[in-house]
Amino acid sequence: MTDTAKVKVGILGGGGILGAHMRGYPQVADRCEVVVVAEANPGRDPEIRRLLGPDIRIVRDYHEVLAMPEIVGVDILLPHHLHCPATVAAAQAGKHVLVEKVMARNIWECDRMIAACDKAGVTLTVCHDRRYHGEWMALKQIVESGVLGDVFFWKLDHNQNVVMPPTSWAHWKDGIGGGCIMSCLTHQIDALRWYAGEFATVTCMTCERPERMQGEFLGVVTGKLKSGALAELSINWWTKSNQGENRLWYEMVQACGTRGEAYRMDGRGTFIRLHDATDTAALAKYGAAALNGFVKVDSGAWGGHERCIAAWVELLRGNPAGIITSGRECRGTVEVAEAAYRSVASGRMVALPIRPRRWQPVGMPESLQGITTSREVTYHVDTGARR
Repeated sequence: MTDTAKVKVGILGGGGILGAHMRGYPQVADRCEVVVVAEANPGRDPEIRRLLGPDIRIVRDYHEVLAMPEIVGVDILLPHHLHCPATVAAAQAGKHVLVEKVMARNIWECDRMIAACDKAGVTLTVCHDRRYHGEWMALKQIVESGVLGDVFFWKLDHNQNVVMPPTSWAHWKDGIGGGCIMSCLTHQIDALRWYAGEFATVTCMTCERPERMQGEFLGVVTGKLKSGALAELSINWWTKSNQGENRLWYEMVQACGTRGEAYRMDGRGTFIRLHDATDTAALAKYGAAALNGFVKVDSGAWGGHERCIAAWVELLRGNPAGIITSGRECRGTVEVAEAAYRSVASGRMVALPIRPRRWQPVGMPESLQGITTSREVTYHVDTGARR
C-alpha cells in the first residue's frame, strides 16, 4: 500500500459503542476511510449518519460488507453472541478483524475465532481499550519500572448503574455471555493481566436480580496471580456512586508494593506514593512530596479507543503498529471470567488453565438470537482444543 492510499474498512454494528469508535476514525482520516456500516435496525440510521456523515452507506446484512473487495478490515461492534460467527465469516472472506471487547462468550468461541483467522492468514485484534489509554499506560510504566518493589496486592473496581431490559440482547446470559463480569469486569481482568501477569487461581461470588438482567449485576472476584500477588476485582451495576459532585469513581485500579503504591482513578488521573526514602532515583523523578502523599504523574492525553484504532489502521497498512491486544493474548481475559463463573457454579476455587466448553444456551428470545442477516454461518473450526 502506498503512503497516500487510504485503507478502506467496514463497521459491523451501529449500536451505542459506535460513538466510542468514532472518536478514533477521524484521527486517522488521512490514512483510513470507513465506507460502510452494517446495521439491521433502521431506527439507528439517523445516529449512524450523525456520527459518520450523511453519505455513509448503510446495509442491513453484514455479509454485503464482507463481499466488498475493497474492504481490507472490519470493525465488529455486534452483540457478544455474534462475535464468534461474524469473526469467522470475516476471516473466511479474507478480512482483517477488529472486534470490540469482550472477545467472545467463552474460550471455546475464542479458539474458533483465532483458528479461523490463522487459517485465512488475517489478523485478529480485540479492542480492549484500557491498554491503549494514556492514564492506564502511565500506571503500567510505573509498575514496570520496579519503583513499587514487589507488588503484592491489586484492587480493581468498576461501578455504574445499568439496567438491561428484556428487549435487549444484553439482558440475557446467552447474549452478553453471562452478566456484568463477562461484559465489563473484563476491562479490569484484562488490565490486571497486562500489569501483573497471569492468574493461578480464581474464586467468585455474584448476585442476580431478574428485574435488572438475567445474569449477575454484581460480582466479586478474588484471585492469586502466578507471581504470588493477591487481587480483588469487583463490579457493581446497581450504584450511582460514580455520579455527582461528591462521587466515588467509575473505575479504579490500585497497586500496593513493598517500596510504594500507585493508583489510577477516572476523572483524577494516575498517582504514586513512595515508601522508600533511600530510593534516590525515584525521589528525583517524583519529588520528595511523594514520601508524604500521593503525587500525580504525567500521562498521555489520549483515550483508549482512539489509540487502539490508530494502531489497528497501521496494522492494516502493513506498518509497525504496536498492537498489544491480539486475539491470542485476549483469550486469557475471557478465560479468567469463565473461570470465575465456574467458581460460582461449583462453590470452589478454580485453577487455571481451564478446558474449553461449548456454550450451552440458557434461554434468550428467538427474536434476539439472529445474526442480523438471513444467512447462517458455520464456525466449527477444528482447533484440536480439549472439550
